[in-house]
Amino acid sequence: LCWLSCRIGAHFCCRFVAMSRGMAFRCLQLQSLLVWIFLQPSRGWLQFQLLQWNPHWQCFVWNQNNCSTHVESQLNEWLEEYDVDFANAVEIVDANYTTPEAWSILRTFCGPDRVALIYNNLRWRALEGNGTFQSAGCMEGDDRPYIVQVFESLNSTSIGSNSSNSSERLVVVGAHFPHPAGPSLPLSADQTDGLKNSIAGVVNGSGEQRVILIADTNEYSVAPNTAIREYLRLPTLKTVGTDLENTCCFDNGFLMSFDRIITNFGGHMRTKVLMQPPLPNWAQQVQEVTFKRGAFHLPVLATLFAQGEPGPGPVPPYPNHHSGFKTAFISIVSVLVLVMVGWFFYAAMSEKKKRDLLSMTEESQESDDSE
Repeated sequence: LCWLSCRIGAHFCCRFVAMSRGMAFRCLQLQSLLVWIFLQPSRGWLQFQLLQWNPHWQCFVWNQNNCSTHVESQLNEWLEEYDVDFANAVEIVDANYTTPEAWSILRTFCGPDRVALIYNNLRWRALEGNGTFQSAGCMEGDDRPYIVQVFESLNSTSIGSNSSNSSERLVVVGAHFPHPAGPSLPLSADQTDGLKNSIAGVVNGSGEQRVILIADTNEYSVAPNTAIREYLRLPTLKTVGTDLENTCCFDNGFLMSFDRIITNFGGHMRTKVLMQPPLPNWAQQVQEVTFKRGAFHLPVLATLFAQGEPGPGPVPPYPNHHSGFKTAFISIVSVLVLVMVGWFFYAAMSEKKKRDLLSMTEESQESDDSE
């Protein structure tokens, strides 16, 4: 920029450009810094960004301090900020809620209860076919909805599926579990058989064995992630899940670890709770007459690193949809920096030649004068 300014008469930039000694090294430092910073968000190896959140129905029904608008705005912000692949949003009562353009929603309900399975439509496509590629139902009477859905990757690079047809697919489950009979007891078979059978039907019908469960499980810490995978009969004996973070609920001081993300594949999972007490005013729903508190949950973000997934072969790179732009950006920056470095060297050499020529001329004049 200074070189261009110099060309149009900005003399202070000319003086800056003239200080070319050491400038090449500074440019190389700048190039390295820009490339390093720009590469930081890159998802170089196969990984998934997964989000679970249940702001609870009080946020929409009581809607104090405009809670519903804040929830929808915050959810959309997280989808974009964390480049989320799949999210399970529970009890989003607003039927008019819309996601950013790069995400789509699959909705189901049982009575007043709602589940919204949100997916990144730039990377994933929801396959159609009831019973084969998708299933939905209620875990307890006309309550506690779930969605079981097969997604196909829209990227050309294989994600290492272990299905019989070697396609690039995953089974994703979004659910709102019922409560167990007590804090020391897991859910009963009657409460889980419906979801278990739906998962088995989709897994067997589609041939896809990799399953991601994103749910408000309402399970206490006595039921670890392995127990949930086992009673849902997920294929393979592997369990990878979020840490048991106390995300439920505002009405009890966040004592329970209900919100879980569990898979039967992958190397490891990193857990991040996106909000911490004290909650903002809009999330603190308190009924005016009875002073009953709402059951607002803290959102859980999981980064699943899929090294060590079921099936043979190494884990391939994950084809992030920003990677082409990043490659072009880095290439352009590199070319520009190289051009700048070359010009600075040329300017330095030209300046040196001018000084040498001027010195020789002065020496010649001094020699003539002395004669």
